[in-house]
Amino acid sequence: MTSQQQARRLLDELGITHLCDIDLLVFFARHPRALLASEQLAAYTGYNLQQIAESLEVLVRLGVLGRTTNSAHAARMYIFSVEGTHGGPPAALLELVAAREGRLAVKRELLHRSTDGDRGAVTSEEFGVGTRPTLVRSLTRSDEKAGARRGAVR
Repeated sequence: MTSQQQARRLLDELGITHLCDIDLLVFFARHPRALLASEQLAAYTGYNLQQIAESLEVLVRLGVLGRTTNSAHAARMYIFSVEGTHGGPPAALLELVAAREGRLAVKRELLHRSTDGDRGAVTSEEFGVGTRPTLVRSLTRSDEKAGARRGAVR
């Protein structure tokens, strides 16, 4: 199965329609216990608050993210775990986006779906060199730099 086919299958299975969902999945995989306000997540990822809220709901629905509230603070404690999914699709998606080819396949698939009008699916502006500094994009850029150092042709 190609990376593109795997990306399509996993995105369908998980119901992921926006690049922000992927970026938050990667963020919380790297920071499995985080005390943050939504505004901080928006600042770290470059998405607006509405998109952050929608993507957080996706991750909670998938069962990979838990959150607690404290009435004294605006911040919430987020607890990430793919173990509750018994490996499954969320773990497979994280494994896929760990490699440059997989990240690009996921981004291409989300761009392809953008014409469906799903929940603010990724736009061509976000996919290309836009103003939004997404985690998936920054990972791709670091891979490109590493490839350039090795003399790879883009």
